[in-house]
Amino acid sequence: MRTLLPLLLLWVYISPHDLFAQPVANIRLLQPSDTILLTVEQEIKTIHHLVKPGQTLYSVARFYGLSLEELYALHPEFQISPVLQAGTLISIPIPNRAILRYKVKDFKRSEVAPIYYVVQHGDNLFQISKRYFNMPVDSIMKRNQLKTAQIQPGQLLHMGWMGLDGIPADWRNGMPQPGTVGSYRNRYATEKKGRKEVVSQGVCFWQRDSNEKGDLYALHREAAIGTVMAVTNPMSRKTVYAKVIGRIPAGHEPNIEVVLSAAAARQIGARDPRFFVKVRFFRD
Repeated sequence: MRTLLPLLLLWVYISPHDLFAQPVANIRLLQPSDTILLTVEQEIKTIHHLVKPGQTLYSVARFYGLSLEELYALHPEFQISPVLQAGTLISIPIPNRAILRYKVKDFKRSEVAPIYYVVQHGDNLFQISKRYFNMPVDSIMKRNQLKTAQIQPGQLLHMGWMGLDGIPADWRNGMPQPGTVGSYRNRYATEKKGRKEVVSQGVCFWQRDSNEKGDLYALHREAAIGTVMAVTNPMSRKTVYAKVIGRIPAGHEPNIEVVLSAAAARQIGARDPRFFVKVRFFRD
């Protein structure tokens, strides 16, 4: 995987004035002075939203055109700790049409916030301009005052703007659903390009009586938190790709290799609360 920059660079930057200029209840999720940072994985554009005081899971989900269930699928860790803290980073895929690439006739700078692409290892300007954003290279060079096409990892490229009113839910029609086997499988393949894959096996535990639906996540003792791991049930020959959101809590038997969400366990045909699995994952 093309390694993302340190978390500090993947924030939606805000000024102290923006934080305290108005009552918490009336704070908008974005301001014209904010800078939206964006990355691309498997052709999916993802922004990295830094939570401001007063914002909630509901307000964030609604602003970006998601249901709470979809936001939980993207970040199942919020089901464990549902109260958002200011400064929390939330990565959210956005549809292409949410990006205003040019100043159109009715363009108003006071109604948009700029979007910057964070250059990754292996990027080149042609790939970013044409493949990711379908824009002429010379337009991007002019907008960013580049004298040559040479770019460096960590460099920010101004690619367009996003409206302050958020993203309508129907703009997401046709996008990969968060937390699905397909989307996590693609993410695993991307992560595998830049990491060493670890193979192991052991007992999987899950809450068989849980009514949870849709969230594909895992707890593991070694896998890098935030990455995706592959868990295979040899009996059913099915594999699920689940996001690692934390460590296995103390109290579980030492032979427990992985704890899966109910939705993830059911996808690989789990019946007993403990069953044998083979796993593939990445360490930090």
